[in-house]
Amino acid sequence: MTRIEAVVDDFLADKGKGRGGESGNYRRDAARELDRFVSFLDDEGRESFEELSAGDLRAYARHLARQGWTAGTVRTYYAYVSSFCGWAVREGYLPENIAQRRDATEPLPAENGRTSGEQQAWSSEDRRALTAFVDERAESALAGDDPTDAVKACRDRALVYLLSYSGVRGAEVLADPNDDRRDGLRWRDVHLDDRYVTVFAKKQRYDDRGLPSPVVNPMRRYRTVLDPPSDDWPVFPTFHRPTLARRIDTELAERGYDEAEIDGLRADRTVFETCLEFDVAPPSITTDAGRRILRTLCDDAAIDVGDDHDYLQPHGARRGAGEVLVRTFGHAAAARALDNSEEIVREHYSHIEAGDMADRMTDAFEEVDGGE
Repeated sequence: MTRIEAVVDDFLADKGKGRGGESGNYRRDAARELDRFVSFLDDEGRESFEELSAGDLRAYARHLARQGWTAGTVRTYYAYVSSFCGWAVREGYLPENIAQRRDATEPLPAENGRTSGEQQAWSSEDRRALTAFVDERAESALAGDDPTDAVKACRDRALVYLLSYSGVRGAEVLADPNDDRRDGLRWRDVHLDDRYVTVFAKKQRYDDRGLPSPVVNPMRRYRTVLDPPSDDWPVFPTFHRPTLARRIDTELAERGYDEAEIDGLRADRTVFETCLEFDVAPPSITTDAGRRILRTLCDDAAIDVGDDHDYLQPHGARRGAGEVLVRTFGHAAAARALDNSEEIVREHYSHIEAGDMADRMTDAFEEVDGGE
């Protein structure tokens, strides 16, 4: 008999990213849910695939549904277990994916029924409100006496403009602590004269993304203010003091400085100024930090999002850019700009096509009925 717990690591390695499949968001989240699933089975006296039945999956689905989570969360958590069972079929441990049988999935809460048009997408008003706020904030900081505040304000402005107009994914330009290949966009990958950036795309390879004109000047002004010592610096560095202090201590110690010398170098400088002076590249902000920045900016700007979310989220910027591209150039061009298949773009923006069809239907009926 094959114990279920014994092959979980094999599944995670197959689904993970990086060397040996040891990183990636999916691996991290799947590991957590499969640990929960195995513990549940242990309590039920089930250890092997030979003992596993659709009834056990039904009981687990009911267990998840009783935890007080949203319908979407329950279905997401169950999907990890279903994926594991599908993998077990391909590996020969199960004869079928019993997690997908109707009697197993019946206790799961129904889909929420959200359509493509109901998901957050930054509107023109959203973009104008947020960019106007970060413009004013950056100019005010530049006129002040704190150079670090000026750099930070210009960094936030550049991030807002990049997300607003380029359609890049947050994970393509910010660091992902669960994927060591995604350490944030670097200045060596920013080509302002040619108006593009090179990112590590979702398809697991490097790809070039265009920078529309509104993005270029905020990025150029920010680079001038930051004046990074080298192109290896992240475009969106963290300003978290303890993190910067640890990076300085480690980097300068590796260069041969002792503790007293490092303290002397930092005596008359902030930690960020020390990083600049001695070319100690800070870590990039993470995707979570990027979301926190946007939340804070929206709160400070008193932007009323008016949907189920309380701030303008990064994926909403991408969807908003997609809305503009689909309406202006069609699905094929939008797919190329967004690094998606045309099929996915049609699915995600089906509400636009439905609205266009409604207009054509209206014209048709007016033409026919108006002639009677």
